[in-house]
Amino acid sequence: MRKLLVSSALALSLWLTPMAVAQGSDSVRNAQQALKDKGFDPGPVDGVMGPKTHAATRSYQEKNNLAADGRLGAQTLGSLGVEKAAPGTKMKTAGTNVKESYSSGGKQIGEGSKALGSDVKHGEVVDGAKAFGKGVGHGAAKMGVGTGHAAKNAATAVKDKTVDTKDKVTGK
Repeated sequence: MRKLLVSSALALSLWLTPMAVAQGSDSVRNAQQALKDKGFDPGPVDGVMGPKTHAATRSYQEKNNLAADGRLGAQTLGSLGVEKAAPGTKMKTAGTNVKESYSSGGKQIGEGSKALGSDVKHGEVVDGAKAFGKGVGHGAAKMGVGTGHAAKNAATAVKDKTVDTKDKVTGK
């Protein structure tokens, strides 16, 4: 009798677990919908943080100059507009925007410089200048995008902090 009871309980838990997981988290579900709305495919909007949601999150983070770890942390959720991030988080996101964009932009400028050196060494000065120009152009563009994201996040942080302070003063 005991074996039958234990077996039944185990079978019931195995049957109910997928349904509980399928219901998922509201936060993940909202993030999946926001990713989908922004053109990133997280798979089904089911609240489950599966491989497609990780991949879509990572792509979104890369595109928005966030640390591309594939996780739905405070910075990513705030950037997606899913959860209102604290002003300090927005400022941290702005710093991450600059750091990530200047890092990748600097690499592109470096690649252009390397191509310039190689082309000049082989007597192809014009091709070298073109390669350098492309490297600088792409790198500066990447830095500009990151700076734009940083400015937007910093402005949001200041606005949110101003509203928060105003609410504390007025009690509203």
